[in-house]
Amino acid sequence: MPREIDPRCSAPGEIRETADESGTRGLEAIFYVAVEPNRLLDILWDVSNFGRLFPDILETRVVDTDGLTPPKRIDLAYRVDAVIKVIRYVLRRRLDPDARAITWRELSGDLRRVRGGWWVEVTDTAQTSRVTYRAFVDIGRFVPTRLVAKGAKRKAGEMIARVRRVAGELSSRSLTQTNT
Repeated sequence: MPREIDPRCSAPGEIRETADESGTRGLEAIFYVAVEPNRLLDILWDVSNFGRLFPDILETRVVDTDGLTPPKRIDLAYRVDAVIKVIRYVLRRRLDPDARAITWRELSGDLRRVRGGWWVEVTDTAQTSRVTYRAFVDIGRFVPTRLVAKGAKRKAGEMIARVRRVAGELSSRSLTQTNT
């Protein structure tokens, strides 16, 4: 018998413009996903899922890790289709499994500043996660702020739909493999 999906998992996410502690503009998205929190955190951390979760990423290459298995820190070089041009940058991602958080910050590249994170929270329903996504980017060049904000909000809505779909598929696949 299929399990009943929490209705919050099909509701639109709450997306708003915000700024970080340094004043870098960005977005915050809060939404629900019909996947258990620890499993969702694993899916978001796994570099092999990036192509499905973030189709604008043309290439992701591991530059360095902390040497742990699994790693809690990973440095990734990205090549991203940013519509106007392809940009390159290196981010340091950190995993805090106890806080159910993944954070990142820039190390080098075409962007002046890139910061953000995923925070996955337990809800009152075991198979539902409350997700907060925050991303702050300073491209370091003159681009109309309203144009960037409008495009970023649209992209965030698309990302929410992809995270829900891909995480659901990957979670279902792992449950099927476990039960066989």
